[in-house]
Amino acid sequence: MANRIYIFLLALCLVGCAGNQQQKEMHSEADLAGLTVGVVTGNAHDVRLSTRTDLTIKQFNVTSDALMALSQGKVDVFVEDESSIMPDKMKQLGIRVAFYGDEAIPCGFPLRKEDTGLRDSLSHFIDSLIATGEMQEIHDRWFLCKDYTGTTIPDIGPVPTGKPIRIGAAAELPPMDYQVGGEWRGFEPELLQRFSRYAGRPVLIEFYPISSAVTALLTHKIDIFTGGVFITEERQKTMDFTSSHVNIRAGYYVRDEKSNASTGFFTRMKEMVYDNLIVESRWKYITDGLWETVKISVLAILLGSLIGAGICWMRMSRRHWVAGTAKVYIDLMRGIPMLVFLMIMFYVVLAPTGMGGTAVAVIAFAMNFAAYVSEMFRTAIGAVGKGQSEAGLALGLSKWQTFRHVVAPQALHNVMPVYKGEAISLVKTTSIVGYIAIQDLTRASDIIRTRTFDALFPLLIVTVLYFLLAWLLGKVLDLIVKPKKK
Repeated sequence: MANRIYIFLLALCLVGCAGNQQQKEMHSEADLAGLTVGVVTGNAHDVRLSTRTDLTIKQFNVTSDALMALSQGKVDVFVEDESSIMPDKMKQLGIRVAFYGDEAIPCGFPLRKEDTGLRDSLSHFIDSLIATGEMQEIHDRWFLCKDYTGTTIPDIGPVPTGKPIRIGAAAELPPMDYQVGGEWRGFEPELLQRFSRYAGRPVLIEFYPISSAVTALLTHKIDIFTGGVFITEERQKTMDFTSSHVNIRAGYYVRDEKSNASTGFFTRMKEMVYDNLIVESRWKYITDGLWETVKISVLAILLGSLIGAGICWMRMSRRHWVAGTAKVYIDLMRGIPMLVFLMIMFYVVLAPTGMGGTAVAVIAFAMNFAAYVSEMFRTAIGAVGKGQSEAGLALGLSKWQTFRHVVAPQALHNVMPVYKGEAISLVKTTSIVGYIAIQDLTRASDIIRTRTFDALFPLLIVTVLYFLLAWLLGKVLDLIVKPKKK
């Protein structure tokens, strides 16, 4: 008994000592050995550190998710650009900078290799700004400011007309690139706006996730992409770069054990509502994204239902080649992941048409939806007994009248439960349209999260809105076809 008590007290002592252990001090990258390091997928820090075998890499899609993991102790250190997180945000999040990287990596604007004229023109412009000292002035305006929401691009003259230079913003972090009320601001947007006056062409900036930006560039959807893109030897194999316009070090962020970042529940809730919705009228991102999600969902469901009816007719045809064609279509749509299909449609199949992202999304989701509902329609029609059709024909009705007045109403009641489930699934699947530069509901939450570094509150808002959309859609479909009473 005494031995058991001794072992129990020893265990408590060890746990207590472990809880009081100080965070490992870090002064250089050599100190990362044995630690779990968080990075944003695909950026230069991810590429550079992934070659090391003495540490564990965890990849995150956005900075806010990585910071949440850091605060929860899921990673020991997070590596990001030195200027990505403002001091007030670090204090609020309870993190600090352990050290900065020794090497400042040059950043440039990536272009296609064949766009040598645009590259040379933009490089000459950048070099001239550096030579006159204007580049330093622009740099200081954004990198030394304390209030990004109040800093704007100075008046640099009227916007040129003509063919726009299409810009893909692959990051939304002050001070490099960010939006305030739908207006792009930051160090790189100012450089590009000034270049547009120099080149006599307007610039059109749209957001593309870093995972899609390279594809968008190589498929001629955009001409340049931004976001503090490091010039590396590997990237220069597939893309061309302008002259460097800024050099950036890596910042190594860790939890601040001395921080008093925790506040009361209600105080924290008020701060979250204010930061995520009120500041910069960020609620508009949510409303605009909600409208985009509703528009894509409703149009895709309507168009998909029409296409599905046609596929169903083909599938039930007595001509083998017609039925076989429909079956191949259904198998293809079922076998291709929706995200892959959406990107193929946007970047390859419909790219030559110049069709906008929303139209492409509607067509892609409709085609996928049609494959599933066509089989639902076929099964529901088959469930109506042949005697029903024979009775209608015996009463003197034509085949079309029999189908419309006898078979279709019964089939509609049969199909509605599964049809409703598939329609709701489509609404939720539209959350992937951000990959083709559409600012839907999910993308709106990502924009807010990249500004506030709050990984929870925007997602909760979006979760509630998706639930309400699904619930309302179900109610509308129930009103169209009332369920049979048991």
